[in-house]
Amino acid sequence: MRKILLAILFLVLGIALFYKSPFSAMYNFNKAKELYKSNNIEQSLPYFERALFATPKDSLIRYTYVLALSKAKPVYSVQKKLYTIATSEPQDEAAKTAKSKAIALKFKLLSEFKNNYINNAVYGNDILRWDIRSFPLRVYFVNPDEVPAYYVSNINKALQVWTRKTNFVKFTQAKDEQNADIVVRFKDIPSDICNGNICNYAVAYTEPDVKGKGLLKRMNLTFYKTNPKNNRFSESEIFNTAQHEIGHTLGIMGHSNFPMDLMYSEKDNDQTYFPSLTTQQLSRRDLNTLVLLYRIEPTISNTPNLSSETFYYAPLIIGEEDERVQQKIAEYQGYIQKYPQIASGYINLASAYADAGDFEKSLSLLVKGAQYAKSNDEKFLIEYNKAAVYFNEQKYEQALEAANNAKSIKDDSSVNELIEEIQTLMTKG
Repeated sequence: MRKILLAILFLVLGIALFYKSPFSAMYNFNKAKELYKSNNIEQSLPYFERALFATPKDSLIRYTYVLALSKAKPVYSVQKKLYTIATSEPQDEAAKTAKSKAIALKFKLLSEFKNNYINNAVYGNDILRWDIRSFPLRVYFVNPDEVPAYYVSNINKALQVWTRKTNFVKFTQAKDEQNADIVVRFKDIPSDICNGNICNYAVAYTEPDVKGKGLLKRMNLTFYKTNPKNNRFSESEIFNTAQHEIGHTLGIMGHSNFPMDLMYSEKDNDQTYFPSLTTQQLSRRDLNTLVLLYRIEPTISNTPNLSSETFYYAPLIIGEEDERVQQKIAEYQGYIQKYPQIASGYINLASAYADAGDFEKSLSLLVKGAQYAKSNDEKFLIEYNKAAVYFNEQKYEQALEAANNAKSIKDDSSVNELIEEIQTLMTKG
């Protein structure tokens, strides 16, 4: 038995040595070139890859492989391979050529979406969207009897607009909350939302419910029952807000910078979106952004590990994570300069610095933002984000204290999960 195992081991080692040998590199490269010259581009790629497995730094093989990738059908794997060569070492002629080819490929893929704001649609560093095969999305109203009937009718009207204006978005009514994809609730507006005559609030806001590693359970859409003066919102306010928030529930997590877009917001956060009193319309840019979003491979979706060769590779379309984080930092810094006494700006900037790994800066911004926090939602986010930062720094006692502070403000499933994870690690420690 031992002799058989040794024979198998030597056979495996022999095959591995062969595939890493100069002979293997030469054979596979010649075969790749032959297929490439006869315009059998897709068939040539595996041979190029075997040649590079044997000699990964061979500049001629790398360069010819890049040319083949640039002429191949631009499926997901081809996009990813081309972009990887463009952005990784060594930065030789092959990498430089890959960079120019990747830029050209990006513009080709985006040619039918010339006007969009996809970079603003991302959820932090994630692409969040539903699996398109899940449509129609199931919508459930939790407490519709607590608001006038026109609240619900105008939300349903807004759902119909998204269905009518797109070729794939569909909704249906869920029988219960447990089986809903989108849960709509109505709540009383916080009593502490105003500072003198200045009230920082929205008609509604959307929060994704994400579990584990990138699993989207549902979208929670919450409407306030009244404004801070205890007046009911008008039909146009409910309708326009519903249209806007449905965009968020579909995965457009940020805002457009153009006033003519439905997803525009003067203040780029959900807590300060004010609807127009005249009927707003979905723009071509709104629709382009949504369709493009559903072409990109998601990192958060209701289907685990959702993938397809028909998807677009996210870094190719919207840039590397570091690049996006720096864009967010610059964006939120500009927001704070305009609105220095609004807590949400500090919360968003702190989150961006946390994504960049600068936890000290993130904490200092959260402390500063706490000075301007008026609503319980803002206070909750500050404590929750502090807990997350301390957790990443492995300061579990401070993380637990901040998480418990957040829980005392709002008993939310996300903070309960964080507390449980902190306690588990403290026990192991």
